[in-house]
Amino acid sequence: MRHILLCVVFFFVSIAYSFENRVRYIEVQTDQIVTVKTAIGIATIIQVPDSPNSVVVGDQSAFKVEYLDRAITIKPLIGGAKSNLYIYTEWKRYNVQLITGAEVSADYVVYLQNPKKRQDGSAIVWSSVSKKLTNDDVTFEMTRVGKTSGEFLFVEFLISSKQNGPIVPSWIWLTQGGVTKPINKLIFSTLTMKKGEFVKGVIQLAKEDIDLNAHLRFELRRKTISYLTIAKVSSWKTQ
Repeated sequence: MRHILLCVVFFFVSIAYSFENRVRYIEVQTDQIVTVKTAIGIATIIQVPDSPNSVVVGDQSAFKVEYLDRAITIKPLIGGAKSNLYIYTEWKRYNVQLITGAEVSADYVVYLQNPKKRQDGSAIVWSSVSKKLTNDDVTFEMTRVGKTSGEFLFVEFLISSKQNGPIVPSWIWLTQGGVTKPINKLIFSTLTMKKGEFVKGVIQLAKEDIDLNAHLRFELRRKTISYLTIAKVSSWKTQ
């Protein structure tokens, strides 16, 4: 009897240990690629801090991806499949690599968390700029740039359209010298454009992520790519 009880206890402890190892919490650093392990017959959940605005999977034939609220469900359709996955929220883009393998090593739940950072409480010093681009029926205009003595930079902009429609945050990209740079935060006053009305937005950049002595190229990537270039941060006025 004692032997049976020990076996039962060991069985349930093994189950609890196995489940605990299949639930992971990851503090995602800027531009980090997170590997998520999936398996045929297993639904893996990726949970992010904010509700996704859009989710893009590289190989749609290999993975079924659905999302509701802050949870993205991943179901592999083909054994051994691999793909990249981008999760766009109002504040951040999460980069994920999906790998399909054995069921025993699959993740059940992966929580993607923002790293705990010291708040930048320094004042923003703004300078006016006037840069504009047009991409089909959408106009994107830079209005101000802001510097702080802390770790962040800010770019204010207006976006409008000749017709009603949604704003897709993944339209906006930043590059320097042909290399994509991370956008720390991307904020809109609303994600719905009304014909002829401006939507206000702010881009927050981390100084450590960019070259302060190189020009910043902001791209609007839709059916075609349009871009505008603003001066290097080191030349921004401080008055």
